[in-house]
Amino acid sequence: MGEGIGADSRIPARTSGIPVIALPAAQSSFPAPALSRARLLGAALLLAALAFALYARTGSFAFVGIDDESYVGGNPPVTAGLTAAGVRWAFTAVHSSNWHPLTWLSHMLDVELFGLDAGAHHLVNAALHAAGTALAFLALAALTRQNGPSFVVAALFAVHPTHVESVAWIAERKDVLSGVSAMLVLLLWAGYARRPSAGRYAAVAAALALGLLAKPMLVTLPFVLLLLDLWPLGRGTSGGRRGMGRLVLEKLPLLALAAASSAVTFLVQSAGGATRSLDAVPLAARAANAAASVLAYLGAIFWPARLAVFYPHPAIVHPDRLGGLYLAGAAGALAIAALTWLAARSFRRAPYLLVGWLLFLGMLVPVSGLVQVGLQARADRYLYLPSLGLLVAAVWGAAELAARFRRAGRAPVLAAAAILGYGAAAWAQIGTWRDTRALCTHALAVTEENFLAHATLGNDAAARGDLEGARRAYEAALAIHPRHLDALSNLGATLMRLGRSEEGLARLRSAVALAPSHADARANLGRALLLTGDGAGAIAALEEAIRLAPDRPEPRLNLGLAHLARNELEAARAALEAAVRLDPGLALAHANLGGIAVVREEWDRAAAPLAAALRLNPENVGALYNQGLLEAHRGEAERARALFRRVLALAPGHAGAERQLQALEGR
Repeated sequence: MGEGIGADSRIPARTSGIPVIALPAAQSSFPAPALSRARLLGAALLLAALAFALYARTGSFAFVGIDDESYVGGNPPVTAGLTAAGVRWAFTAVHSSNWHPLTWLSHMLDVELFGLDAGAHHLVNAALHAAGTALAFLALAALTRQNGPSFVVAALFAVHPTHVESVAWIAERKDVLSGVSAMLVLLLWAGYARRPSAGRYAAVAAALALGLLAKPMLVTLPFVLLLLDLWPLGRGTSGGRRGMGRLVLEKLPLLALAAASSAVTFLVQSAGGATRSLDAVPLAARAANAAASVLAYLGAIFWPARLAVFYPHPAIVHPDRLGGLYLAGAAGALAIAALTWLAARSFRRAPYLLVGWLLFLGMLVPVSGLVQVGLQARADRYLYLPSLGLLVAAVWGAAELAARFRRAGRAPVLAAAAILGYGAAAWAQIGTWRDTRALCTHALAVTEENFLAHATLGNDAAARGDLEGARRAYEAALAIHPRHLDALSNLGATLMRLGRSEEGLARLRSAVALAPSHADARANLGRALLLTGDGAGAIAALEEAIRLAPDRPEPRLNLGLAHLARNELEAARAALEAAVRLDPGLALAHANLGGIAVVREEWDRAAAPLAAALRLNPENVGALYNQGLLEAHRGEAERARALFRRVLALAPGHAGAERQLQALEGR
């Protein structure tokens, strides 16, 4: 690791125990003296500081309306902080159609330390990206023994605009967390390759396992290690296939970890409804989109313009017009074949081209869309780790060209210009993540037919009480994608709030008919039926929503209210108690539990839920009234009078409070 730039990147046979393949090492045109271990660490810290400084402004940013609520703010096991129950949930729950327990634990730790301060959560993402950047440099330097190109690649990784989505999005904690693990795997593999031992191999396996627990996208990392064995490590034997076989056998325990993670992920995504059937997106359309996306990703790496949080899948927006997608897919397939052929032909002279290219393609496989997850055609976040392969190929290729044309002295200047250019573009892109409206307005400006951006703006408007704005946004989303279930369901709920009950119910019933297993649509329909007085219908819809999503507290709260409206007090109590077990922060559930106890004159059972309700919402009229009744029962007349007066201040004309005051004052 301390050798100078331009040192031979191959491993001497005596250190690895495996004879080396005679591969050339590209000479670096980034002249610099050999770096000591202290200077290597200093360079790594400098890169970490660069990455953190770029993203430090996110400390003033808010949660955004895409997934942040589901992952953090509206996820009771996470908002409870780091608890024993939360740890169990992290390893056993199917939530957000993902299984990544280490990511859940990191969010819980954030809440434990910082509460729901969005800025602090953002800064943790920035710190993890900084750590991943430093580890990327140390890993590349250890693998290649060429510090200059390694530094440039890591700096570009730190500032590349396509990485903004992974770092500036709190819900994408899994990217930066798994990135730290992936870079650690590469660094540890460099040590193992030079001095193999069971302990070093176990460290590699442990780092990979942690990465898979953060994000299963690392399933192709064992194949990446096989590529790195060829270059820059130069591991292998003169026995040809036999030598490669030994290298493959060496990876089998790591492949077993990856296979287990893949199986769990597929089962979880299928159970969560995230995977799309072949009827929804035909296999040919998936393959065409995967090939076309490679071209789009290449463009984004080298010219990162018009980046957005969501790129609509053409087969979902226009399932009856796929000709353009198939043409784009054919062009992408030809480009992949041509670039692979060119890189393979250059292997003996420039092995980094093939290795970098295959690393890029290989790490994209889990997110290629052949197994369609979600509604997107592609995503910037999918480039977070795969981009490393292209950056290695580009930087080492540029170094070789500079050396060949005797322009080595200009290489650092060109590298600095690239870092500054990408950094400036990333700075601008980071600004679009400051809040939901900025993010989605930008997405609408740089993409076409972006139904998700419209629908998310609708959610934001509804949360702010702008119901007409929400209605217009949902209708804009549905004009593009009439089967977008979230928009359809939320439009129905919004129409109900606007007093347009008949239209709202029709929309909600349409959403349920389109997707009978869509839990949110069922829950919204149940709430709507409750509001219109159809208690039996509400109970049926809410019970089905609970069956589909048993970890969500809101349907249980509404089920309790539906039973309460029918004077089914024990059933109401059971549903409300289940709701507060899932989310202790539901003031309305606590208030109604207290109310049930008061009605049944179970005074000892009333005190705790009423106290919880008033702690969470001191202006809950029902809880204040029932607390007044409880105080009157206890003989605390003055406290009871104060509570009833507070009720009348908040709800003038409250008949019960007026009657109780008259009784207490002897009128």
